[in-house]
Amino acid sequence: MRIRMLAAAGVLVGIALTGTAVVPAHAVPTQPAAVTEAAAGWATSIGGPIRSCAAASCGVVYQTSYGQDVYWDRSQVNSAGNRWYHVTSPATGWIYCGNISAPC
Repeated sequence: MRIRMLAAAGVLVGIALTGTAVVPAHAVPTQPAAVTEAAAGWATSIGGPIRSCAAASCGVVYQTSYGQDVYWDRSQVNSAGNRWYHVTSPATGWIYCGNISAPC
């Protein structure tokens, strides 16, 4: 009789434990997060010039080589509607988005 009571108590404890839900520390989002543009980063040049301002008419400060890494810290759209990236390495100036791997 005692063994039956202990066995029954063990089964009840097991049932009680299996009914306990484990909740994750954070909920899974129902929708993906919005994609945001990076604030800065490295990009690869296709051989375009780094210019003194964000326009094709500005002077060339440095001529990059194909595959050369450039570091940009911000971007802007000029009056002609073209995106330019301000780069600080290998030289400081502006490079047109079509000349690097960063998005236009």
